[in-house]
Formats: sequence, structure tokens, C-alpha cells
Amino acid sequence: MNIFLLGGGVFGTAIGNQLADNPQNKIVLLIRNKEQEEEINKLNTNKRYFPNKKLNKSLSATTEASDLLKAQIIFLAIPSKRIAKTIEDIKKFIPKDALIVNLSKGIFKNGETIVEYLKKELNTVNVVTMKGPTFSSELINNAHSIFTLGFKTKDQYLKIEQVIFNTNIHIDYTTDIRGVELLSVLKNIYAILIGIVDAKYNSPNTRFMILTKSFSEIRILLKELGGREDSLFLACGYGDVGITSLNDLSRNRTLGLLIGKGFYKSGSKRNKVVLEGLKTIKLTNSLLSSETKKRLPLFSKLESFFANKESNFDIHFDSLVDKKMKTVLTYGTFDLLHYGHIEILRRAKELGDRLVVGISTDEFNKIKGKECQIPYEKRKEFLEAVHYVDLVIPESEWEQKIEDIKNNEIDIFVMGDDWKGKFDNLKEYCEVIYLPRTVGISTTKLKSIIDK
Repeated sequence: MNIFLLGGGVFGTAIGNQLADNPQNKIVLLIRNKEQEEEINKLNTNKRYFPNKKLNKSLSATTEASDLLKAQIIFLAIPSKRIAKTIEDIKKFIPKDALIVNLSKGIFKNGETIVEYLKKELNTVNVVTMKGPTFSSELINNAHSIFTLGFKTKDQYLKIEQVIFNTNIHIDYTTDIRGVELLSVLKNIYAILIGIVDAKYNSPNTRFMILTKSFSEIRILLKELGGREDSLFLACGYGDVGITSLNDLSRNRTLGLLIGKGFYKSGSKRNKVVLEGLKTIKLTNSLLSSETKKRLPLFSKLESFFANKESNFDIHFDSLVDKKMKTVLTYGTFDLLHYGHIEILRRAKELGDRLVVGISTDEFNKIKGKECQIPYEKRKEFLEAVHYVDLVIPESEWEQKIEDIKNNEIDIFVMGDDWKGKFDNLKEYCEVIYLPRTVGISTTKLKSIIDK
């Protein structure tokens, strides 16, 4: 199989060398430097990155982009900042049926992942991602290593399985391509934080306390930015977060260690450390709502440190770690339960720990002039089966809300934004939030469809 790797740097060389162990693979590194090409092809070395390592004899290199016309699979292993220029230069040589495998890590200003960018620029859906807890220095020395493959079709999965045969590369997999891409950059944020904590406290207890809270925040970020929560349990999640946060080969952890020891001054022109984690923090912050940021004390602390060019990273564990339990209250009729209802219940639950739902009784609906298809007891039963909901209470009159807030110790009152401003009087008793309705669905619309 003709396989090209874009990038002859440390990671491209390491993974290319490993894939060359499969005799069915013909591995070619596409690089820019003619001298590096000759060195790899004649001496089987790439001394700039691995000065004491002989490369696999079947691994070759080229500087001719037109050679890509022969490619069946193309791996992308270049810095994210070079991707746009590189793709613009070579896309005319990329075969339409070639499988593109993204190994690069990064996210663009609008929240677009590299895979999403490649699909758009190359006008193809045949793009997958591979990310995992792997250091190049380990790969080059044949350490058994795992990646998460994010893919969409079985043919894509089978091709990658064929490529890694007889190598020390292993895979787990998911169809959540966006989640895999997001995790590969989010882990850098918390690796910095763990490095800071280790430098300041050198305590296993404290380290794993912050690591536990970090996973909780990563889960929130993953869902907020469009990934699936279950992807966190794969190699691209727990595995990559763990290796990046806890191993001193990690550049982002090293940055955290420098900050914790006081050797890094945020914003200093003398500081040469430019890491993906810093850019990721700024970009991620721009994509988050103010409500979400309130649920991310560790992220917010790190973002503030860099944004405000602070000199010392002070950790106040009470505010960063000690979570204050919050109870959320919302109301509705919930007739003909649909995904719009589920979505607002999910988002309401994410604002706190416990969700109480007030559901209109049949008698109250008559007072409001509403006619329900499903009686109160059944609607209540449906809601109690939704795992976001902790308690269902009857709503019998408009005026009961203050008493419900007091009796259930409510911290946050939530309604759809079509009620915006109508319940501001409740701010005297708790926080009031109006959430956007799910576009394209409503009980009224469902009823009209049923009537037809």
C-alpha cells in the first residue's frame, strides 16, 4: 500500500518508521529539505531528530509533491500553523480516493477542527483522525503504543487496521471524530495546570485531586464544544491526558513546572516558550458561554493567569476545588415529550447537580387554556424516566414558584428564552437563567404534524 507522511519531523519520522515494519506498506516521507531527503534515502538516518537511530531501510523520503499522485493513504504530521499553506500547495496532487489521516493537533479560530478544515478544503469526506498517548521517543524505539481512531465508515477502519498490521501501533476507535480532535488539544490546558501543582506541592494527594477535577472540566468542555462524553474514556481521552499531564517528556507539563517554580513570567518578551496549550486556552475561552465558564474554575484560573500576565500562580483550593452543590428548577407542560424538551432538561441539569421539574397539572392547563394529549400522571412518569431529572413536582398555579424555590432550596431557576424577563422577580431568591429553545421542534409543531 502506498502511504505518504506529510512531515519529516520528530513525530512523522517516528510513526513512519514504525509503519514501515509492515512489509505491505511502502512508506514515503514528503519533506521540504533536499539534504534531509538524501540522508534518509542513502544513510537511513534523520539525525536532526534522532541522532543515534538507524531508520527502517524501507522508509524513504521525497521532496516532490507530485509523488502524492500515487498515494492511497496520506498521513498529516505537521504543525497546525503550517497546515493551511501546505494543503494549498499540494492539494492538486492528492488523489480523490486517497484516505487522509490527521495526526496533527490543533483547532482553528472559529472552533473548526483540522479534520473539518481538511474535508472542506479537499472536498472529501474520506478523512479520519488518530490521536493518543504517544511520545515520539517511545515510538522510534518500538514501544507498544495506542491511538484512538476517529472514523465514519467501516472501509476507513479496515484500511487503518491493515496499515498497522505487524507494527507496535494499536488502536481503539469511535465515530466521534470531533471529540477525538478536541481532546488532543484540551489535554494541553490541564497538563500545564498539573505541572504547576506538582512544582508547588510535590504531593500525590494534591496532584490527583486536581487531576480528578481536571477530568470533570474536560468532560464539560468536550460536550460544550460538540464532542461526545464517552470519547473521554478512550486513549485520546484518559490516556492522552494522563501521559501529557504526568510525564516530564510533555512540553506543556514542563511549562507548568516552570510556572510553579517561578521561572516563567507570563507575558515576558524574554520568554521563548511558545506552546499549543497557551493558544488553546485563549481560543477555547472565546468559544465558551459565560454560564459554562462558571463551571470551569481550573480553566478560568489558568486563562486569567495568562490573559492578565500575572507573575505568580496562587492556588486557593476552596474556590478552585470545593464544589458547592446547586439545585436547578424549571417548569413546563411537557406534552408529547420530544428532543427539544430533552435538550433543555440536559442543559438545565448541566448548570447544577440536582434538577427539579415542575410539570403543569391537567387542572392548571385548563386555567391556562391548554389542552394536553397526555394526562398529568403519564407526563410525570415520562419525565421521571429521564435521567437528567431528579424530582418532578406538580405545578398547580402561577404563584407557587417562590414557595417551590424555598421548599426545594433552589439555586438556579431556568426557563426557555421565550419567557425572557417574565420571571426576573425571582432573582431576589435565586439566579435566573433563560436558555435558548431548540430550533425546529415544538409541541405545537408535533401536534400539527399528527393532525395532518
